[in-house]
Amino acid sequence: MAVQGQHGSPDRAQSSRDGSRLVLAGELSAVASGSEATTTMASPVQTTSPAPTPSPRAVWRLLQMKGMTPDEASNLTAFLYGLPTADLRWSLKQINQLLFLREMRQSGRFGVEDGGTASQA
Repeated sequence: MAVQGQHGSPDRAQSSRDGSRLVLAGELSAVASGSEATTTMASPVQTTSPAPTPSPRAVWRLLQMKGMTPDEASNLTAFLYGLPTADLRWSLKQINQLLFLREMRQSGRFGVEDGGTASQA
């Protein structure tokens, strides 16, 4: 039993992990401090693209789970997506429709003349 305890000793495994943490912390502090010392990192730093914007429905649900009423969650969601909120009450359906039209307009698939009645044409 004593041989197995020494072989798989948690103290030995823990000390090697702690040592690697100190090396990484040292590398980061040397880079962050502005020193001219160069350090090599074990793995290359990968840049990632920004996280996608959550859907209005996901934001609305999260706000409701945090204790807001559906109307409060809708108005705050509209505000977060850049819609005017002064003296307006938004529904989730209205927010989604307006954001859809905004995206169509920004992508050039919906113009100033689009959306008129047939008698205007």
